Amino acid sequence: MRVKTVQINWHDRLPIFSVDFDHSWQGDGWRFSTGGGDNNVRIWRLRSPQDPLHEAQPVEFLASLNRHTAPVNVVRFSPASGRLASAGDDGVIIIWRQVDSPPAALADHLEDSAGKETWRPAAMLRGSLADICDLAWSPDGAFLVSASVDNTARVWDAREARCVQVLADHSHYVQGVAWDPLNEFVATQSSDRSLRIYRWLGSRSRRAGEQVARLEASHRSMPAADGRSHRQRLFHDDNLASFFRRPSVSPDGRLLATAAGVQRQPADARNACFIWARDRLRAEPVLRLAGHAKPIVATRWAPCMFAEAGAGAGAGWLSQGPRMMLAVASQSAVSLYDTSVGARAVGLMDGLHYAAIADLAWAADGSHLVIVSIDGFASVASLDQPTAALPLPLPLHDPVPEAQPASRPAANPAAHKSQARKRVAPTLVSTL
Repeated sequence: MRVKTVQINWHDRLPIFSVDFDHSWQGDGWRFSTGGGDNNVRIWRLRSPQDPLHEAQPVEFLASLNRHTAPVNVVRFSPASGRLASAGDDGVIIIWRQVDSPPAALADHLEDSAGKETWRPAAMLRGSLADICDLAWSPDGAFLVSASVDNTARVWDAREARCVQVLADHSHYVQGVAWDPLNEFVATQSSDRSLRIYRWLGSRSRRAGEQVARLEASHRSMPAADGRSHRQRLFHDDNLASFFRRPSVSPDGRLLATAAGVQRQPADARNACFIWARDRLRAEPVLRLAGHAKPIVATRWAPCMFAEAGAGAGAGWLSQGPRMMLAVASQSAVSLYDTSVGARAVGLMDGLHYAAIADLAWAADGSHLVIVSIDGFASVASLDQPTAALPLPLPLHDPVPEAQPASRPAANPAAHKSQARKRVAPTLVSTL
């Protein structure tokens, strides 16, 4: 694994709040987008290792999209096309599409003409009453869900550019959303210390005015580990100094990873990422990835799965099937997890930035990870995967078996100083 902080003028040295890759792009390398405190969305190309300029200039500027009137908190590419959705403190969601570049004679007179690509707004979704913190697309690219500080999540029809339902079950800021790749549920996280999961009904034929999502489960606490104390809270309260609590769903839909998790013990490793299994969304989390020095702000699964590792890889999270990679970003570090080698981090990237991390994103083949920070810079991690990436989509595998109680306490990774042992050591709450 190699990590490099790219020293370029990303957003006029203002904070970078979000990053996302375009997994439908067919060009050389990987195209990705960032949103920042300069009110702009910018498009970039990460050069492939075969490119002669990869080492000297790994990132190439492609376009600047200038329509927002306030900082841009989130950018997300549609999984079904190259359309890009962006949103921020102005409360407006803009859906962008790439168009043919204008003739050179006209380029100097048009906005957004600087760069090698030209993008234009295809739709503007208005209706949110306050800042928007996060977005997620439906797998077919027909709908969006947004998270806002007006305590609501809103479901939007991207084709008709209208809000079709307001999810008003949270009592504080909604700071993160995720959409199931199998198009069956939507998850929201809020600073009211809860995770809410909604059953998606919109894929069915419905009449106007009917609900497209129904609350399925809500999680705030779980039984204490000692079995005698009061129930313990699952998530940090609204004193957490972060705008974001970004959950994510694994590419096969089996696992939901959450941000801002907290546990009582040990006192020096209270921050955790809780994992829910698809067939137990109403039950307690089945895994606890603990030991993070600072609160978790974002989780991101690699968009692809990988061929199964050979024999002797160790007990994994899942009983069978391809392996998957999860990146968990705390405010200060990024931990990498591999579902084929058990509930422990296989990599830790710390000390990359001077300020808090805000978001991260994977390239389509899982070979690169881009991490952005409010210090105004981005880091690019190159990973050598031990097995090949598999094409998507893949069918859902056998149901996740019933979880079993854990029998050992959390380990504290802070005591391990050498590079060979410098890992986050999460606690296995249950075995899948």
